[in-house]
Amino acid sequence: MKYKVASTITEVLNAWCVVYRQYLAASLISPNEYSVFTFPEYLSNNTAVITGEKMGHTVCTISGVLDSNNGLPLDHYYKAELDSLRDQNRKLIEIGLLADARGLNNFSNIVELMSGIARFGVFSDHHDFVIGVNPRRVNFFKNTFGFDTVGEVRNYGKLNTAPVILLHACGKDLEIASLEINRKIYDTAIYYDFANRFKFNPENQISAKEFTSSVEHFIKSIWKPVPAMQPA
Repeated sequence: MKYKVASTITEVLNAWCVVYRQYLAASLISPNEYSVFTFPEYLSNNTAVITGEKMGHTVCTISGVLDSNNGLPLDHYYKAELDSLRDQNRKLIEIGLLADARGLNNFSNIVELMSGIARFGVFSDHHDFVIGVNPRRVNFFKNTFGFDTVGEVRNYGKLNTAPVILLHACGKDLEIASLEINRKIYDTAIYYDFANRFKFNPENQISAKEFTSSVEHFIKSIWKPVPAMQPA
């Protein structure tokens, strides 16, 4: 498996196609004509999309987005909890859009993908990671990566009200840094070219208003279900 940071819009969309297929199969989303799923906040220069490729095909992916004035996707459900972390001068990075085209919970793949996002945090000097997970997976993220729960279980409206719980981990905490998995994440010499990752509107060549409108159009198109075919 070859892991890298997406550097073109094609690589980004291929990754989010994997997310779409897995989320659709799990009945978390409705179909759309583009076969792509993401959240508006990920259409940002603050985003990195990590992919795992095999034989030229994207088979697994994860995305990370740095906190900004636009907020994070999880602000829609845990704004008070995230604001509390911000009040502590925490520099947040949200982890999301984790998917595997093979439908497998492959431990080594998850570690490698999480490693990529952790390195993006180091590259960007954002060391406080937040993620929304199904309550069934809390123990895995706690025991493997040192996450702690922040808040109560809520229904994720954007994903057909699937249950979600907010987790937080700081990569600089000594207890977390001592975990074997996190030593692998931070110490292993794996190179990701984050400086040349794909960036939406990197040169600001159009007005902010025009760019915002194009993002809204793109997202509305993604979230617009395809009309059901009528029987002949």
